[in-house]
Amino acid sequence: MFRTILVDDQPIFRDIIRGVLARTGRFQFVGEAENGADAVALFNSVKPDLVIMDVQMPSMSGFEAAVQIREIDPEAKVILTSMQSDAGFATVASETGALGFIPKRTLDADAVLSLLDDGSNQDQLAA
Repeated sequence: MFRTILVDDQPIFRDIIRGVLARTGRFQFVGEAENGADAVALFNSVKPDLVIMDVQMPSMSGFEAAVQIREIDPEAKVILTSMQSDAGFATVASETGALGFIPKRTLDADAVLSLLDDGSNQDQLAA
């Protein structure tokens, strides 16, 4: 089970993704934040297995927060998302050390689990 925090400035999106992922029985939700700065603080106190985070938020973007979270824990698993499906977002997500970028319109349990499985396989290949 993945201890997960959801980060988005729109509560409705947090509700939707929680509902979609909860059906799998593989995610336990241990916190939520409305912006990147709060996400970094929450990550530091909760130490989740996974952070699913919007890229466009007030106070601190998801990209900036991902970098700070990965500075706290280089093994942190972060998945970034946005309503925008800008091709550059995937590149920037990779540069932050995130597992990947999933546009919100295609964000579902299979997409999240696929990134987590790919990340696990990469870790095993590196070992």
